[in-house]
This record gives sequence, structure tokens and C-alpha cells, in this order.
Amino acid sequence: MRNFEIMRYILPILLFLSLCIIGCTPDNNEETLVSSEARVSTFTFQTDTANPGLTAATYTIEHRTDTGLIYCKDSLRFGTCLDSVVPQVTYKATPGIVNFVLPDTTITSTGTDTMNFNQKPIYLHVTASDMKTEKWYLIDIAVHQADPNLYVWKCLTENLFAPQSIQNCETKAFYIHNQFVVYVNNGLSTSLYLSVNGNNWIQKATTIDTLPVPCHVRDIVQHNDTLYYIAGGSLYTSTDLLTWAKTDYALANFTPLNMLLSYHNKPWCIVQDNATQLLMLATIIGDSIQLRTDIDELQDGFLPKNFPISDFATVAFSSSSERPRAMIVGGRSINGDIVNSRWNLEYLSQAGYRLKDFSISQPSFESLIGVYIIEYDNHFIMFGGTDNDLIWRSDILYSDDEGMNWYAPDTSSNKLPSTYQSRYNQSVIVDQEDNIYLIGGQSHTRSFSDVYRGFRNATKWE
Repeated sequence: MRNFEIMRYILPILLFLSLCIIGCTPDNNEETLVSSEARVSTFTFQTDTANPGLTAATYTIEHRTDTGLIYCKDSLRFGTCLDSVVPQVTYKATPGIVNFVLPDTTITSTGTDTMNFNQKPIYLHVTASDMKTEKWYLIDIAVHQADPNLYVWKCLTENLFAPQSIQNCETKAFYIHNQFVVYVNNGLSTSLYLSVNGNNWIQKATTIDTLPVPCHVRDIVQHNDTLYYIAGGSLYTSTDLLTWAKTDYALANFTPLNMLLSYHNKPWCIVQDNATQLLMLATIIGDSIQLRTDIDELQDGFLPKNFPISDFATVAFSSSSERPRAMIVGGRSINGDIVNSRWNLEYLSQAGYRLKDFSISQPSFESLIGVYIIEYDNHFIMFGGTDNDLIWRSDILYSDDEGMNWYAPDTSSNKLPSTYQSRYNQSVIVDQEDNIYLIGGQSHTRSFSDVYRGFRNATKWE
């Protein structure tokens, strides 16, 4: 009887617990939730050591309301191979089916599929996991069709001035007042030619009477919007290209010999001390020439006897350590000897100016005259010139270490046109759009009045 009473209380409790358990058991027939999201999240390619640019590039996805677009803002590097690549795609939600639709086939993606992306067009078709919602994307991956390291050259004009007047002419070109300026001296007079594009030229003056005769126009130096020239111990300056003001230094204790370059916000020149006949450097402020006796490693400011006074090349630049530097290469000494030298003029904020001959540590450098050096696209380029035996140098030489070592470029990437003839004393100008202009020059038998323009492809790409 007692057991019966106990069971009477227990049975209702067990029944209640059973109902609770049954109520909590899921219905196996209930539908699993699916997504209607079919958009792409990221796009790239599987790492390929033979084509490092594939994964290094940034790919942009535009979803748009109709067909989306997947593309690379900047074309892939020249030579990138797309005929056997593996696209890697992530999605905003797990998709149902993903197809790559190529012109000749459709590939259902597994994430490891090798495809030929040289084909056009290629579409990505994503079906969401609800198997209803879909999204299409056009995949547009371009590869640069031009070698970024290739230099493209073109002759703009063969005769800047009349062909009959080019024999034994000396030229010097500048870019000043937003135009190209070329002075031409034939030994008897100096004329002036102007151009806004390097192609079409006008003769601005047949004779500039305020310049001396003869005038070695290749020795003219530009500093900002002023031109400087030294001859016969006098300094000539011009701000309008036509009128030159003359300053005589006959009463000074030195004689100006030649302009050197524009460097560290100053025009520099070479002078000769009248008492010792030794050479010195000087800077020009207005029409005043100030001797530089503060140059480190020069005793009392006097230069070595082998320092060039003419036919040298100069280039001013900011060094890798961000110090103002200038390099003076080759030329003729005061004795007329062609020198083997690379002088480095440098300014240090704590120590001032310092001058050093790099050719002492690099004796293999050849003697040369009549070259022109520019800083272009993170290296130096040397054009033209002849050596001590008047044998032509290479038309183009490169330096990647601020002039310490030089080498000839690969002619497959930088070769002047076949119409270009080897020369010295040409002018080289780099404009604001990274175009290089080669203007005029001389050979042993003739003078040149042509203009060539060139550029490295990479300088034209963003």
C-alpha cells in the first residue's frame, strides 16, 4: 500500500519530464537557413615565383548594380605570364556554385583551377547558397605591353638651323623662361634660336653684339633665370637672353677664367690668383665674384694643377645622404692636358664645403672631354665625348653609384636611333615631363644641328 502511494506521486513527474524532452527535440524536417549573398569579397592569384607581380598587385572590385568589375588599377608588369594562373577568390558568404566563364569553356571553381587569363572576356558567375541569387563580374586583368626599362627615341628635327651654316659651329642649349634656347657660334658671331616644343624653331637673333667674339657658348652656365659667361677676364650676365652686361675685373687680384656650374643656390666659377698663378673656386653674387677660401682639403683655397678649366662636364644633385653635391668630370687642365678626374664638391652643414678627387680611388676611369651628364630616373647618364686619343666614347654610359663606376647600357633597352651620329659637346636637357632632349654637338669633321627626344617608358606610367 505504501509503494502504491509513492508511485502515485512519481508517475506524474515522470510524465511531465517526458513531455519536456519530446518538446525540445528538433524537427528533422525543418529547412536549414541559406544566404542570398553572392558578392565577391577579395580577388588575387595564387603565389607564383615566376610571376611575382601577380600577387603583389592590388585588385579592385566594383560590385555595381548590373555586371560587376574586377580589375587591376595599374597594369601588371611587362612580361607577366597569364596563360597558366590560379585565381583565388573569397566571398562575403559561402556560395552555392562559382563558375569562371571563358570564351571557349566554363570552369566550375574548386579554388585550385589553372586557367588561361590571356583570353578575353572572362566572367565570374557566383550563385548564392540559396541557388537563386546570382552575381556576374567581368574580370579585366591587363599586362603592360611595353617594357618599362625601354628608352624611346625620336628625331624631332635634323636642322635646328640652316644646314649650310653648321660647319664648325659650337652650340649650347638651355630650358629657360618656359622655352628651349640654343646659342650658336660660328667663330664670327653668336646667334639665338628659340622653341617651345623642341621641334619648331625660330631665329630670335642673327648676331648678339653684347657677347665677345669669339664666344665659346658651350661655357655658358645657367643659374635660375640668369645666364653667366666668362671670357677675357670679364664676366657677362643676361636675364633676357639677348642683352649681356659686362663686368671687368682688371683691377682685382685674380682673373676669372671660366664658369663652372650652378650648385647649392650659387653660380660657381674658376679664377686664377694673379700673384701665384694658382687656380681657385669662387661664387658669384650679382656682379661680385667672391673667392672660396673655405673649402676643406684645399690649402688657402688653391686647386691642384690638374683641376680642369674647360671642356669638363658637371652635374649637381642631392646625394643618398641628402647632402648637396656636384661632380666635375674630365676636361682640360690649364696646360691643355685632357685629365682623368672625377671631382666631388660637397656641402656638410657642420664642416662646410669639401672637394675630393674620386679618380684617385678609381684610377681606371678614362680621360675624356666634351661629355654631358644628367641625373635621370635615379641614376646618372653620360652622353658622348672623346678620350685622350680623340677616340669616341660610348654614346651612352650609366652610373648607379653617383659617378664612381660607369657601364654601357643594354642596347636592347637604350639605343639611340641609327640616324644619330657619335659626337661631343652636345647639350642635354630634361624637362618637367621626364623627356630627354639631345641638342647639337660636334664631331672631328662637322657640327650638328639636330634635336632628339627620348624617355624611359616607366617615367610615363603612374
